Formats: sequence, C-alpha cells, structure tokens
Amino acid sequence: MRDKNMTYQELMSGFKNKGYKLKSYGAVKENRKNYRLYKIVINPHHQRTLLITSGFHGEEFNGPISLLEIFNEVVAYAKRMRVRLIVYPCVNPSGFDRHRRYNPSDKLKFGNNDFLRYEVEKDKWIGTLKDGEAFLQYKIVDSAAKEVRLLKKDVLQYTSPVPIGVLDIHQQKDNLETGDVYAYIFDQRSIYLKIMKKLEKIAKIAKNDPAMNFEDGRKVYYRIDKDGLIVLHDGTLTDMFYRLGSKFVVASETKTTMSLEKVCQINLIWIKELIKLIVKK
Repeated sequence: MRDKNMTYQELMSGFKNKGYKLKSYGAVKENRKNYRLYKIVINPHHQRTLLITSGFHGEEFNGPISLLEIFNEVVAYAKRMRVRLIVYPCVNPSGFDRHRRYNPSDKLKFGNNDFLRYEVEKDKWIGTLKDGEAFLQYKIVDSAAKEVRLLKKDVLQYTSPVPIGVLDIHQQKDNLETGDVYAYIFDQRSIYLKIMKKLEKIAKIAKNDPAMNFEDGRKVYYRIDKDGLIVLHDGTLTDMFYRLGSKFVVASETKTTMSLEKVCQINLIWIKELIKLIVKK
C-alpha cells in the first residue's frame, strides 16, 4: 500500500508508471509551484460513461491514493463491461501536497466543490437547498478555486450526452460518531441501499449521525439517516450532473482514519456497482 505522505507528482507518476496516458486540462500555480492538472480517459469510443472525481479536498488524501491502488482492476472491469471511464484522479493538487482542504491562495465562500446556485426567491441565489425547498431555477457558476474552474470547463464537454454515472470520492474527518462509511445521493434509494449492504460487510455504516451544518448565508441542517445516506442538493459537482440528467450520481465518504486497504475495498465496490448499473440501464 502507498504512503499517505506521497506527493501529487508521485501520485501522477504512479498512474503513468502503470501505463496510463495522462491528459492535461490546464495548470495552476500555488506558492510559486506549477501544478499540471490531469485526467485519464479509458475506452474513449464507448458511449456509456462513468465519470469519477477525487481529491477535491486535500486532507482526504486516501481518496486519490486508493484510486491509484485499485485502478488496474477498475480499468479491467470497465473494459470487460464496455464502459468509458473519465477520471480526474486529484482535483486539488496543492491541497493534496499539503494535506489542506483547499488550495493556499483562493478565499472561498462556498468551498471548492462549487458548481451551482439556486434561485429560491426572485434575485435570491443560494448554494444549498434546505430539505424539500422549492426553487425557481438554477445556474452553473465558476468556483472561486482556480483548479475547480478549470475542472468545470473540462467536464462540461461531457454533457452531450451526460455521463450515465458520476462518482465523487471523498473522506470525512469530523462528525462521524457512529460509523465509518456513508454516501450522498439524490434519488433511487432502493438501488443504493443494496450497495450499502455490501459495504457493511467491510466497514461500519454511519447511521443517524448528529446534524451537521454549513453557512450559506443561512444555516442548512442535514444528517446521515438510518441507512447511511444523505439527500442534499448542495451545488456540488454531483448535484450539477444530477440536474443535467445523469442517472446514477453518488458522493462516497469514508472516515479519514480508515485504513487505506479498506478505503480501496469501499471505492472499488462503488465503482464496480455503478458500472453494473450503467450497463443495465
């Protein structure tokens, strides 16, 4: 297993050394250091697509590292199932290098996983909807984080048609008192419950965890439910693709103290199960 202190350069070299072609979609500069941003596209001529992102938040280092660990198996499975993979292995390279949530230079109001605004009243735009809150319209916006602006520009080329599946790999440091694994979804609860049952064989599912909140010009409360799931329209990349029409959209979460080996197992299950759903659609 990889060292959690590996650098972004080492991470990208790991994919390259496995024989995968890294495609650059831009570059950013942080603390006088240039970071080239990369994606990997597997089976480029297939239409059925799973889009994967990881490493929005730099302290969630086992997300990108686990993806590197399992990537050969992921690619072999996608090729067997004839599914295209569009993978952004580490969205926030400077954060990854420093184990910091965001890059050092940008001042962020909404965080860096920021793609949508909702108009809840005329001319009142917010980034996160309360449970069941109606809205007039939504719009896609530029994040204040420079690396995420470049990501948004690149992913929007894959919206005609949209990917059938989208997986955003995360980790959670705080607010997990009852377990180690949970997920954000938007619909199709019965489908994801079956996947959670498989995950439960590896790690304890977080259930009924205390309410969490973040500022959005107001406090928005939400909590992990009894099945380890959260439904939240929070303006993130997954929320954007759900609004654009992607059918299977998940943000997976594992506790940051979980072993890399278990994180690999959890994320491999999510990827394989989403590929199965894409093929069955």
